[in-house]
Amino acid sequence: MVAPFGSLPSINKRENYNTKREYYFMTTYTKYRTFCLPKEIVDLLFLSAHISPIENNKESEIIIGLTVINDILSKSNQNRNLEEYPFHFIPMDSRYLQLKYGNDYNNYMTWLVVNNIIWHDFYYEGRATYYYLQLMETYILKTNSLVKINGDKIEDVVYTYCLRDNIQITLESTDAKGIKAIQKSRIYDSWYRIKVPITKTNKKFLTKDYEADSKEINNAPTHVKKMGSYYRKNLELNYGEAIAHTEKQYLKELEASANSDEESKAFKRYSSRISSINNIHNGRNNKTLRFKRNDTNKRLDTNLTNMASDLRPFIVGYENMSYLDLSNSQPVLFNILLKKHREGASDKVIKELDRYLEATTSGLWYEELIRVFDITKYGDPKTTTFATSRNTAKKTWMLLAYSQNKDLRGLKKRFAEEYPFISSVMKSIKKEKYEQFAIALQIIESEVFIDKICRILVNEGILPYTLHDGLLVSNEFEKRTFDVMSEVLKNEIGVVPQIKIENNL
Repeated sequence: MVAPFGSLPSINKRENYNTKREYYFMTTYTKYRTFCLPKEIVDLLFLSAHISPIENNKESEIIIGLTVINDILSKSNQNRNLEEYPFHFIPMDSRYLQLKYGNDYNNYMTWLVVNNIIWHDFYYEGRATYYYLQLMETYILKTNSLVKINGDKIEDVVYTYCLRDNIQITLESTDAKGIKAIQKSRIYDSWYRIKVPITKTNKKFLTKDYEADSKEINNAPTHVKKMGSYYRKNLELNYGEAIAHTEKQYLKELEASANSDEESKAFKRYSSRISSINNIHNGRNNKTLRFKRNDTNKRLDTNLTNMASDLRPFIVGYENMSYLDLSNSQPVLFNILLKKHREGASDKVIKELDRYLEATTSGLWYEELIRVFDITKYGDPKTTTFATSRNTAKKTWMLLAYSQNKDLRGLKKRFAEEYPFISSVMKSIKKEKYEQFAIALQIIESEVFIDKICRILVNEGILPYTLHDGLLVSNEFEKRTFDVMSEVLKNEIGVVPQIKIENNL
């Protein structure tokens, strides 16, 4: 099939065209937006544009497609509690899409859905539409089918459209030993690094997030402004080591996978980590570093807060850093909400609040839940350990705290038998919208860590990286950071809670 923009040039013409194109780039463009995306997804995007392009489109469906794919891939790992889900996905409100891509946004999203590059669930009141990437097998099967029907060569199609949109593209194979053998014909280790020149027309959606963050940083309180500038100037990863670790972890998970569903989940975790690494690597030049306070919960969202914890040791300079983390932070911070209920409370309620305060601030809340729900009684005795029981207790807390009041009634009834007053407070906060409990705790967390602890530290010349309920600082500032955290938390809660410290000293 002939490409919509003319047949592929001959080798000589192609070389001549490429020379002119390189000169054009050197004399005209100086800034690029770089994407690192799985080859299989990009191949289907290019092939779809080749076979069924959008008619009368104002923007390139290729470039918008790359942006949407990257958004879903890189932002889906924000939902860390859903990491086991096999698909990458994010909610995208129509207002956000219109602001980013213009009034024609629906044409591009529909085109991506029709061509099986993404899919979406149905909108229902009170929630944005969720957009998903397909399983990798879907991209491979669809691409192979189109190639067979039309007789095109993927590399020729990609080349043609790179010429059309002035895109520079290189194929990177991670070459993790053993992956191809396990995956047989499915290749999960090939990625395109794609450099898209930033123009006046595409700038609004290629760099919009970064520029919006820049504006927010400049208008933020002084301490947040300094943290943002420091973050953008200094954050970098040991790229090769981080990639090698991610490949090794992926191979390990593939070997342990019992079925295709587990393989898909392993790929999702792997591709999230690859995306996280590439968004930080040269992130300032690529406009992929994020530093923004969430409008809803006031948390400071950055690449680090969305990055898997096993990648943290690859931060440049990490060997000279200390990480200070508030143990079981959400249950601890709930004490701040509970403080107002102490005044005029009965002795019985005060005793319950004291028991909760002691269990949470000592770092033993999940151990308390093991007792409450008799968690060690369940599960296979051969595989049930203290660690697995504690993890079950942590998940149980999340179910109690972040589900609707009408759900899990048996579980909540048992909790209410041990903590009746606290159970009633949780229930009342979630009465109108169950999400409000989680949001309330996150707002408190942000006020304590960003507006109080970090303000003091920055005013003393200590610039931390924040990870919601934890701070990463130079080893030399470990003691002072611990003291500030202890002082602020004691003032807010009434006692000093357990603060874990990790360092490489």
